[in-house]
Amino acid sequence: MFTLFKENIVNQAIPDHTGISNSINVWRDGTVQGIKVHVNISHPFVGDLSVKLTSPTGKEVSLFNRQGGSADNLVATFEGEALNEFMGESAGGLWTLYVHDHATRDSGTLNTWGLDLECEEFKNYRSEIFIPEMAADNALVSTQECRFAGRVTAAEADVEIEHQLIGDLVVTLVSPSGKEVVLHNREGGSQNLIKRHFGNDELAAMVGESTQGTWTLRVKNYHGSDNGTLKHWKVKFHYEQMDDLKIVEGIGPKIEKLLNAAGIWSFASLAATPAENVKAILTAAGDRFAMHDPSSWGYQSFLAANGRWDDLNVLKAELVGGRAVAA
Repeated sequence: MFTLFKENIVNQAIPDHTGISNSINVWRDGTVQGIKVHVNISHPFVGDLSVKLTSPTGKEVSLFNRQGGSADNLVATFEGEALNEFMGESAGGLWTLYVHDHATRDSGTLNTWGLDLECEEFKNYRSEIFIPEMAADNALVSTQECRFAGRVTAAEADVEIEHQLIGDLVVTLVSPSGKEVVLHNREGGSQNLIKRHFGNDELAAMVGESTQGTWTLRVKNYHGSDNGTLKHWKVKFHYEQMDDLKIVEGIGPKIEKLLNAAGIWSFASLAATPAENVKAILTAAGDRFAMHDPSSWGYQSFLAANGRWDDLNVLKAELVGGRAVAA
């Protein structure tokens, strides 16, 4: 068995009398044995909303259908019998959430949504790996590939290892960039099992890392007369989208780095940051940056975050260095 957790930070408006869709791509395959769906929608009248989820095979399940009347906001986790239709489905591929607003006047936003999938390994997937005894090259290396891009905002890991003497082991998690966090450092003496959950406090060094790429668990055995087996490990993280801010007219590579350093990584984040705050970031970086005018960057980012590329290109054609060209 393995667990997958995926979350999309969307921040997309839900148009009246129509809807939006957003997809999560699950790259690892297996048979779904359990599923939870987390939804966070801002809306002043949730009785106007319906929410559906479609699996990669096209199977559709209604999660929410205009209940709740005039209650504010839909922040919920859906699980249990309502999702039994997905049991036995293949996990790999695009899972798509559809949100429909059936009325006018009241506007809403899909803020975030996520999936927790408990999956059975396919028979050809090797789930147990032998840990070599101490030798010239005595490290076991197990990898998991993350194919979606984002910036880690919180991380967790689970590790299960059977070994004759866990006090002989050092277990390290390595991010795609090469940053290392030691999870287990020769503790436990003659105990024979590591089965631990490592929370965000223990993995705080991974905050800010890119999600995309190869995540590695390295297990090193410091004794030559015992052996063991890596039974299971997983890493999961909350993340925020990373966008190419240089698409915004007036932002180049150096300004993008300044914004990233200030915690602004996405179009949605830049759109939500007041222009005066962005100006303060530029001013603090020196005169060469203070001369830039960020007054249009928020609206440009709003258009980009909502996929309004034609509108953005029209606006950019009217700007030079982020400023409107005088007639």
